[in-house]
Formats: sequence, C-alpha cells, structure tokens
Amino acid sequence: MQKISDIFIENINSLPIWVKQVVTKVVMHDLDVKLQDFSNLCEADVLLQNLIPALSFKGKQELKTRSLKLSDAHYIFLQELLEENDFFEITVKNSWSFADTAKIFVKCNEMELLQVQDVNTNKNIALAMFIAGKIKTGEFLKRIGKINAIQLEQALRYQKQLNDEGRHVKMASILIKMGFITDKGLDSLLLLKEEAKRRLPVNFGLTSIKCDTPEDEQTQVDKLQREVARLESENLLMKKRLKKLLNLN
Repeated sequence: MQKISDIFIENINSLPIWVKQVVTKVVMHDLDVKLQDFSNLCEADVLLQNLIPALSFKGKQELKTRSLKLSDAHYIFLQELLEENDFFEITVKNSWSFADTAKIFVKCNEMELLQVQDVNTNKNIALAMFIAGKIKTGEFLKRIGKINAIQLEQALRYQKQLNDEGRHVKMASILIKMGFITDKGLDSLLLLKEEAKRRLPVNFGLTSIKCDTPEDEQTQVDKLQREVARLESENLLMKKRLKKLLNLN
C-alpha cells in the first residue's frame, strides 16, 4: 500500500508550478518569521520528521516478545521503523501528534531499543526530548549548540541566586536577560513545541488513497472512519463538559 505521507506530498506536487512558486514563497517566509534563529531545524537533511532510526537487537527482540509490556503505540512505532517508515509517515498514518511520536521515540531510545549514531541524529534527539518535555529550554539550547556548557552553568547559578532571594524566574527569561537568546528566539521555541501537539486533520491533503488490493483499501477506509468517530466522540464529550462547567442545560 502506498504511504500516506507520499500521497500527501504527491497532492502538493500535483499543483501547477506557478501555484507552487507562490506557496513556497509564503511558506518559507512564514518559517523564517516563526523560527527566527532556529531556521537550521528546517534543513532537509536533518529534519526530525525524516528520521528513521534502526532498531537495536534489543528492540527487534522486544518487538517479538513484548516482554517489557509497553503500550500498543510503542510496538506500533517499532514495527513502523522496522518497515523503514520515517517519523512523518508514522505520525500521519497513526493520527498522532508529532509530540506523541517524539515521546515514544525518546522512551524507546532511553530503553536502548533503537540505534542512534551521527551528530545530526543527536541534535534530533535533543529536539524530540524538548518537544516531549523531557529537557528544558536551557539544556536544549546547549545540546543544539546555541549556548555552551559554561553559559548554561552561569544561567543556572543566576537562577539559583534569584530563587534564594525569593524571586522565582524561569530559565528562558534568564537566558534572554543574559543575552544568550532573544525574545523572538524564545517565541520560536515555544511555538515549535506547541505546534508539535497539533494533529493533522483527518484526510487533510489526501484526495486519494492508492492501495495494492481492495482489502488494503477497505482497511484504510475503516481506519479513517474509526478516527473520525473518535474525534466526533471527543468533541461531544468536550461540549458536555463545557455545558456542565457553565451550568448550561
């Protein structure tokens, strides 16, 4: 069956060149404005979304035995990697948010179920850990080379000093005050983390689903229908909670 991410990209590529030129201009401007000092996180050869870490021997064994009794999502993730699907495909295919994928990746990596090697992958681990909430802003900036260990230590000492004086200031504010990061840079990081929590709308950009067999097609349709039903149920539940909160009949 054709990958969902490939279908998504194909639909974009099917646009006329004159349309893609406009779209590219608008999208690149939007990324430049929103990511500011972190535009390097969009470089095609180091995108976290395109990462396909290999399973370690332990990871392959765990996929077979499930002895660690992880959640179903973790085993789905390992199986997807075994089939050489990248994070983008895994996220879209399973209707996860990118933060969901990042959290699963971080846990699998911590449990040594994956193999990670090069420098770019290590930077991606840092990004995944930041998105997953496993490391804070200062540590993330150090790991991607925006600040060094000495600068982070200085900021931590200053934060401790302020805490001892009864002034509790977030590390991000301290990094800005010390000139290690700009206000816009911080906004970019917060947006990056927040956007990772968003799910791609069901069937967004998927005008056609190409399957090898009718059975594969029906399986995909059934999956999309279940996802729509789940989202509708969540929406109804949220409405009920809101009415209760506002004491509405």
